Amino acid sequence: MIKTSSLANGVSIVSKRLPGHHSVALGVWLLNGARHEAVTQAGFAHFLEHLFFKGTAQLDGTQLALRLEAMGGQVNAHTGRELTALHGLVPKGDVAELLQIITAMLCQSRFDDDDVDLERQVILQEMAMVEDNPEEALEDRAMSLAWPEHPLGQPILGRPTVIERATAAALRDYMREHISSGRVWVVAAGDVEHDALVAACGDLAALPAGEVAVQTAPQFLPGLHPVTLDSKQSQLLWIMPIPPAGADNHYAHLVANHVLGGGVSSRLFQELRERRGLVYGIHSRLEYYSDGGTWSIHTACDPDHIDVCRDIVGHSVEQLLQEGLEPRELEIARRHLSAGLVIDEDHPDSIMERLAREAIYLRRHPDFSERMDRLNLVTSEAACSVLAAAWTRRLHAYTIAGNQGRDAEFRN
Repeated sequence: MIKTSSLANGVSIVSKRLPGHHSVALGVWLLNGARHEAVTQAGFAHFLEHLFFKGTAQLDGTQLALRLEAMGGQVNAHTGRELTALHGLVPKGDVAELLQIITAMLCQSRFDDDDVDLERQVILQEMAMVEDNPEEALEDRAMSLAWPEHPLGQPILGRPTVIERATAAALRDYMREHISSGRVWVVAAGDVEHDALVAACGDLAALPAGEVAVQTAPQFLPGLHPVTLDSKQSQLLWIMPIPPAGADNHYAHLVANHVLGGGVSSRLFQELRERRGLVYGIHSRLEYYSDGGTWSIHTACDPDHIDVCRDIVGHSVEQLLQEGLEPRELEIARRHLSAGLVIDEDHPDSIMERLAREAIYLRRHPDFSERMDRLNLVTSEAACSVLAAAWTRRLHAYTIAGNQGRDAEFRN
């Protein structure tokens, strides 16, 4: 059973007890990411994630690392375009201590300019790793082209010029502005008592009250964009706009994504890899935000095969739209996605993340039977309808080597 509560200042608490489990997944989720940054703060949300681990009022960075390591399990953090999460999967006896430590990281973080200087170098190295990864570098570039002049299009890691100038004072100002009670969710799944979890959140009552300011929705800009990168392969990326997760056609998107490129039986994987051997893999995925989302398709091929790969992707989409899903494809997609829902129920960390995203984006928690019913009601027509709406507004970006620059026709 899912239980929800709120502290007096607005911090939200969500839990699902799983009797018999020996571990608990706990996450403290912040509605804070790249989209909440000004241009002069690009990368601050991710920078803070690093600095949270540099120590608290009671523990320096080394002591903090030792305490977290002693719990075993997994303790980590991640920053996205709209959310930051500090999370862990630990033995159930350690969940109260983990929450206490994460709370201290948020409310009593003690980083100074020396810590900022140290983590600045770490983040610049992280940026260099992204630049050396053509897939990630192309995605960052494509997102900035799809959502130009909007903070959702900013790189999550930020921009080197901003990171190089960041100070502890500026980062603390950003933290005071963005880490407020109405932007914090404490979420747990496992053998955890809800009332005990709420009681352990007492220190979060010290967070100042505050909500996220009204955000301007991003305007997606379609187009064709050759991008120059040093790579032995050509990277191909299509990005399409989709509605947010709470949309009525959410499950139709899941089915269409799986049939198109979401698995090894998908049309694109079978055609490009299994029948023609042109690529090692091809991936299609959905990403959701509070007021929209993206549907992306990515693959990589020999530069000599870029045109044929592009043609195959375009032809596969058009064929799917013209002919619809085969009954067998629809059945396999439903069964695969249904199995995923079932399997996730065995994993506290998967449940915790789902509960967090539901709480933040849906403000409700659909039960298991509702999710299964909505999935099984998806028709071929519904899946094709959402694909057609997305495909007509696509952005296509692909990489070319520095000495291969040439104009390209936007045929698909």
